[in-house]
Amino acid sequence: MHRYLVTGTDTDIGKTRVTAALALALRDASASKPPTVVKLVQTGLAPGVPGDAARAGKLSGARYLEFARFTKAADPFSAALAQEAPEVRARELADALASIDAPLVAEGAGGIMVPLNAREHFGHVAVLAKLSAIIVVGLRLGCINHALLTLMLCRQLKIPVAGAILVDRFAPSSPDYREDVLRTLQGKLEIFGILPFATDEAASVRAGAKLFSSLL
Repeated sequence: MHRYLVTGTDTDIGKTRVTAALALALRDASASKPPTVVKLVQTGLAPGVPGDAARAGKLSGARYLEFARFTKAADPFSAALAQEAPEVRARELADALASIDAPLVAEGAGGIMVPLNAREHFGHVAVLAKLSAIIVVGLRLGCINHALLTLMLCRQLKIPVAGAILVDRFAPSSPDYREDVLRTLQGKLEIFGILPFATDEAASVRAGAKLFSSLL
């Protein structure tokens, strides 16, 4: 069964858009078992405000869930401490994912080593829940280093890496820069393609869904 962790080279680089695109691709590929979108931990939003899960669910037409939320815009460890809430634990998140009998697209927060608590990060959830990683590479300076470090950690933890998708988040990157990133990453992991900059988020998600055809 398709079960993925969407993680990124940074924060605010298009993970939610990629999550929606992958969920849409899975939904179109199997009407009998539609996917579920999960935001593992949402930070930076007050209760009742639609978050990343709701946004990805609306864009993809998929069922969506949010497992934890904190109002401080920070990593889950810091955000939980700020409101004196119980810490988020990898085993609890993994057990909640295990209860979902459907294709699954789980979105992290920031990169794979963003801390859940003093001892664990999102990579531990992927290990316990047996998720394959989709690495979202935001096309901006530093992304090559961050992508390779993410890949290295996945290999150390034995997290399968399904591949990577490159994203122009806020503006088109230069062709030369895109070629530099592709040249460095090709041969190290599968590159599904480039999700170009687009102000029409729904159209971008539909285009992005087509990039995942090799997974289906």
